[in-house]
Amino acid sequence: MSEHAPGWYEHEGERRYWDGTQWTHASSKPATPPPPAPTASQPVPNQVVPYVPPPTYGAGAPPFATSSPYPGSPPPYPGALPVARKEPAIALVVSFLIPGVGSMMNGDVGAGVGFLGLYLFGIVMIVCLGWFFGLGLLIGVPLMLVAWGWGMYHAYQGAVDFNRRAGYQN
Repeated sequence: MSEHAPGWYEHEGERRYWDGTQWTHASSKPATPPPPAPTASQPVPNQVVPYVPPPTYGAGAPPFATSSPYPGSPPPYPGALPVARKEPAIALVVSFLIPGVGSMMNGDVGAGVGFLGLYLFGIVMIVCLGWFFGLGLLIGVPLMLVAWGWGMYHAYQGAVDFNRRAGYQN
């Protein structure tokens, strides 16, 4: 006769089944407490969350690379040449002389072409409509000034932002 009835018992750190005469190979782990309920910051399992890609340019964008074998200029991948530093003052002076070219030097060709095109359109307005009741001067000069000033600001800030993403100190 057995001293214990058949059933589940704690045996050697785990739950084992006693069939009345011997321990069987059946075992189970002790019950664990349920996981804590997810909070608002943790996603619920199997919940569909919309994908929002990380920013690639501007505030919040990651740097080009995280480690550097060269001081101040990390290569974007192994074996690549380091990223050249952009000089904000040179971009500003070049955009002062020819609006939009400083932005093109920084790699933002679309904005540079836009600033240069707006500046040239202002000149065309002055030449074509300049003698017609001063309408060309009234429209063309403000367009030229906006393209010139905004182009210089964009070139300077574009170089500073490029250097920040490349890991350079400004």
